[in-house]
Amino acid sequence: MEPTLLKRRATEPFRFSTKAGTLAALDGLLTHGRLCAQTIVAVSDWSRDREGVVARVLSLFPARPLAVRSSSPAEDTAETSNAGAFLSLTDVPAEPDALDAAIARVAAAYGADDEAREILVQPMVRDIALSGVVMTRDLDTGSPYYVINYDDFSGRTDTVTGGGESKTVYAHRNSPEALHSPRMQKIIAVARELEAISGSDMLDIEFCVTTDIQLYVLQVRPITAHWRWQAVADETIGAAIEKIRNDVSTRMSPDPGLAGGTTIFGEMPDWNPAEMIGNAPRRLAYSLYRHLITDAVWADARARMGYKRVDRPLMTSFGGRPYIDVRASLNSFLPANLEPGIADRLIDRQIRVLADNVDLHDKIEFAVAITCRDLGFAVKKWELTAAGLAEAEIDVFGAALHGLTARALQQGRQGLDALLQTTNGVLHHGLVKFCPDPLERARRLLETVIESGTLPFSILARHAFIGVSFLHSMVDRGILSPTAVDEFMRSIHTVAADVVLDMAAVSEGTLAREMFLDRHGHLRPGTYDIQAQRYDQAPDLYLGHGRPRLIVNSAPFVLEPNLELGIDGALSAEGYNLGAAELFAYIATAIAAREKAKYAFSRGISDALETLAEWGTTRGLTRADLANLDIATIFRHADDTKALREAADEGREAHRLTRALRLPHLIVEADDLAVVRPLRGRATFITNQSVSGPLARLLAGSTPELEGCIVLIKSADPGYDWIFSHNIAGLITQYGGANSHMAIRCAEFGLPAAIGCGEKTFEALLEARVVLLNCASRNIEIHR
Repeated sequence: MEPTLLKRRATEPFRFSTKAGTLAALDGLLTHGRLCAQTIVAVSDWSRDREGVVARVLSLFPARPLAVRSSSPAEDTAETSNAGAFLSLTDVPAEPDALDAAIARVAAAYGADDEAREILVQPMVRDIALSGVVMTRDLDTGSPYYVINYDDFSGRTDTVTGGGESKTVYAHRNSPEALHSPRMQKIIAVARELEAISGSDMLDIEFCVTTDIQLYVLQVRPITAHWRWQAVADETIGAAIEKIRNDVSTRMSPDPGLAGGTTIFGEMPDWNPAEMIGNAPRRLAYSLYRHLITDAVWADARARMGYKRVDRPLMTSFGGRPYIDVRASLNSFLPANLEPGIADRLIDRQIRVLADNVDLHDKIEFAVAITCRDLGFAVKKWELTAAGLAEAEIDVFGAALHGLTARALQQGRQGLDALLQTTNGVLHHGLVKFCPDPLERARRLLETVIESGTLPFSILARHAFIGVSFLHSMVDRGILSPTAVDEFMRSIHTVAADVVLDMAAVSEGTLAREMFLDRHGHLRPGTYDIQAQRYDQAPDLYLGHGRPRLIVNSAPFVLEPNLELGIDGALSAEGYNLGAAELFAYIATAIAAREKAKYAFSRGISDALETLAEWGTTRGLTRADLANLDIATIFRHADDTKALREAADEGREAHRLTRALRLPHLIVEADDLAVVRPLRGRATFITNQSVSGPLARLLAGSTPELEGCIVLIKSADPGYDWIFSHNIAGLITQYGGANSHMAIRCAEFGLPAAIGCGEKTFEALLEARVVLLNCASRNIEIHR
């Protein structure tokens, strides 16, 4: 940094004032950036001599479009911010009437006290390639990231500040060199220079960059949100990122037990932990998800169906954030005993496909991996050829997939129903009577959840995925229309319909509330969260909202004779010994059974959490304490309350660090940790309907007015089925895939939905007032 700037900072502390005053104070100090020419119009002067003031301004900036901007002392102080509270206008023609009208509008926005205000007038910057705002700290947590929110397509200067479409980059302060774009490097250079000049690393900087990479600073003000930060030390965050980087690099190396030379880590592939436990879960939720599913159950279920056995945990944690090992996931979709050379080339190809198409991160079972031999295998042969497989090897792989798929289809309705029956062991466990000690009861409940809950559920879920793959392949081949698929999905009666119909019955007085809670009271929004309230703990939150608009479809799905014959022929051509009627019965049974099994094991988890809370009260441990302990620690130190309290405090601090870290949703390479770009996502749209309506943001523990609204929620498990008791117009989620819980629910109810829209779209929707959800054109239109 220039010595003169450092000297000035030491002897003359920089003081923020108005927008115009701050820019004037920077005049002559910037070396990496530029300032626009400017003049200040006092509202009082303009009021006395409008014509003279306008003429003076136009003499300074003739024949240039102008920016006429508010410059209020109330906007940009070190203590408070009223960003956007007043009016600024751009592209004002350099004509007397136009300029006078613009000044009048900006002055009027100040209100009755406008005589004490000033207005900033500048010539518009030409040939803009990029504009936006850079925060020198994460606005939410204060963490050490440069947060660049920018527009590189409109050529305007006000799209970001005005809430228009934009992009975001998070660059860790220790690694700005990871931003390779010259324009991004220029932004960081100017931000650092302004930090040195102002003596502050908490700045909000508005800028634009021209096509010849000249950066103009349009505004600088302090970030005033710092008072609510519970900041983690920069050094702690830096050390955590370095540790994660080393862990990622190590895990991306070849693994002798797995096909594929490297891996990718993601929050949403396969068992999508970000949807089920959140991307910053507390320790109890994370450890339960591992113990009950992703340590061993996930792989055991697939191995029992003829897939490759993978003796690795599926999920890992980086800084407390849950990630799926995509290489392990893809390996588990290979047929057992597949020749290693074929397996290696397949996995390497699939990893490359995901790396090149990151928006497929929540759709790998359908769009990346080939997990069964449906009716579209012939079309997929080009992908296998691209992976380097010879024709004979493709035949080997196809035959192995065929055998695996045929065995699944042979299960039929009877076999799936028998598998579902095993979940009665957890749905009606009865352990309250036979195990009075709450901690031992919790232990046994969790064992029962695995044996009679998550293991059969995992098998049923794979059957459901196979069934949906067949539906997709029939649509792709033109055998079946999307409308027919919608009708078929609506004909499948799942446990969600039972819950919603029972809610309606309670509202109508035909079902006692106590009976409803006896059936469904175990449900909670956040299946693994001990701090989330169950239905029977907060019935007024979930019940009594009237009869829903959503009508459960009781009509059976009937295939037209010619359509049934076509599907029969396609199945026969693929060598499957079943007809269309049997296939559709299999698919419907698998989907309904999967949802019922999920409902069943959620009871076991919910009851286990309550018994843990019951035990905690005997040790003076609150639910918040228990939430910050992993399940193994609770069992291991059950008799040492002091050790548990210390571990809970350590868990709280670890969770603060987890929230402070900005990590990518998909880690393709270790360098991704230094520069994070939120994923836009490729939503799964449900139905072909188009609806518009006010947006209702659903937060935990609240029931805003939902009637007639499009509901926005980050993620949703079975505990959120109560929203269907409202007359909602549509649903949008950040997380979720094509076969997720909410996708199935919305398809059954015929509710327009966009499941898994991604972080970027979700953040934009948070600012929306009205939304057009056009499922037919696969589009979400935001109105502010």
